[in-house]
Amino acid sequence: MPEGDSVYRQCKMLREALKGQVLESSDLRVPTLATTDLSGRTVMDVVPRGKHILIRLSAAPNADELRSGAEPLTLHSHLMMDGTWRVFERAGTSRDSGERAASASSGTSPAVRGRRGRQPYRRYASVRSRAEARTPLSADVSIGQGSHTIRAILRTATVDAIGFDVKDVRLVPTRLEDQELVGYLGPDILGPDWDVDEALRRLRAQPDRAIGTALMDQRNLAGIGNVYRVEVLFMTRTNPWAPAGSIPDAKLVEIVKLAHKLLNLNRDRPLRSTVGHPATGRPLFWAYGHYDQPCRRCGTRLKRGEIDDAAPSITEPRDPAAVQHLRQIAWCPRCQGADS
Repeated sequence: MPEGDSVYRQCKMLREALKGQVLESSDLRVPTLATTDLSGRTVMDVVPRGKHILIRLSAAPNADELRSGAEPLTLHSHLMMDGTWRVFERAGTSRDSGERAASASSGTSPAVRGRRGRQPYRRYASVRSRAEARTPLSADVSIGQGSHTIRAILRTATVDAIGFDVKDVRLVPTRLEDQELVGYLGPDILGPDWDVDEALRRLRAQPDRAIGTALMDQRNLAGIGNVYRVEVLFMTRTNPWAPAGSIPDAKLVEIVKLAHKLLNLNRDRPLRSTVGHPATGRPLFWAYGHYDQPCRRCGTRLKRGEIDDAAPSITEPRDPAAVQHLRQIAWCPRCQGADS
């Protein structure tokens, strides 16, 4: 499940492949951008903002020939539940030529094959080992399932950056990033502007809201998803449905600082883990996904619960017509009980 650490790794991979490179062509497969031409623009940077990916492009070299206009632009995408960006070496590069020569002598095909048959793209040339091949994507981001899921292609002289199943693909002037894309977000847990005091202020401003719901609201702090919500609340012995205003200041600080610590520890790991080390043959998490299994702290069976991430508070009656956003969580009724 992509969360802030997944997005950080995806941006790192894209930045290493694209930054400073000129786009030879682009293919944005969403109706509003289908005729957009980004060729000739230079990729200035790739920036994560919470769960959002921002690919910043230079001004157009010749505005008269490009539909997208002259000023610097930002290409926005969101991974949601199953999106991923992948980078592949272009056919015809020096490495590709070497592989073709080697395969010709051995009689084997150099084509990269997947579950759906031949794939037209190769992995990025800087991936040199099996371990490194897993790192840019990470095990918590799904792999694109075929060309029909492609939503964006950015092509340079050496690589193709492909967005599989990425959502909310938009193109806006870079000067309007905050106004139109990410200005509503709270402090970014993995960002250079992380501000623990501002995150605490925003959480305290919603005293009647369940802490489990408030943590997932990206307007409070950006980057936490369901995995980290479950783990942080379990590790701090916090009831997910406790009103934010009922939580002592010291514990609220502990929750926010632990979230920051866990995401930073995992931002460069190929396998996300909250058990204190990259897990090898051991559970990755203390509670997430361990429904009906014994609590690793007290032995009580973990319960499966549902929490509405769209709920404005725990006491305010919901509009029957309002859309609920229920997410399943694991929690310990003893360690995280009402009196914990």
